[in-house]
Amino acid sequence: MINFNGIIESENKLTLSINNRAFKFGDGLFETIKVEQGKIAFAEDHYFRLMASMRMLRMDISMKFTLEFFIQEIFRTIEANKLTNARVRFTIYRNGNGLYLPEDNTTSYLIEANQLLDCQNHQGFDFL
Repeated sequence: MINFNGIIESENKLTLSINNRAFKFGDGLFETIKVEQGKIAFAEDHYFRLMASMRMLRMDISMKFTLEFFIQEIFRTIEANKLTNARVRFTIYRNGNGLYLPEDNTTSYLIEANQLLDCQNHQGFDFL
């Protein structure tokens, strides 16, 4: 299950336009967040880095996008996936079209949560 702008739904139901600036021009940003035993590691640091990055990119930041909202949406996504320990990807991207300049500075967000792997017991990477 994913969280798309506050709506929890199956990842198979999500459809995004190929004209979306995030996918055409990389006009977005993300944070990868570790959640272990119900605690978000460095929650404030992740939140403030997202806010600073959004300001640098001149994205509109909704008044509802507070630290409390950020934490709540992460936990809603984790709970929907029935996880305790999770690797969360919080993606924010600019809506709208436009070639060189965006026609719209509003944003959308997408939160994904997957089982956190036990890296301590992993001996190496299998690439083949």
